[in-house]
Amino acid sequence: MKTLVLFALSAVAYAADPAAGKALFEKKCGICHATESSERRIGPALKGVKDGSLPSHRDATHDAILQKIENGGGGMPVFRDLLKQEQKEDLVAYVLTL
Repeated sequence: MKTLVLFALSAVAYAADPAAGKALFEKKCGICHATESSERRIGPALKGVKDGSLPSHRDATHDAILQKIENGGGGMPVFRDLLKQEQKEDLVAYVLTL
């Protein structure tokens, strides 16, 4: 019975917090990515992601954004081990509002 309870608790999904994601974005990502204009900084601007497309022209999906955060690439650092999973989910939730 204990195993069942532990499994049930591990299956509970984290409710991402876009406000927490915004605060984290401003600390970790804002230096490279503009959010309120199409200005290219070190990395591409993310304004308009909520309309369905990433700067790379990929679909703006949870999985695509999370993959980019975790794996970096194209000059973006890898954040896989630098952020907790909850922080990454908060960032994804925020980016999807831009």
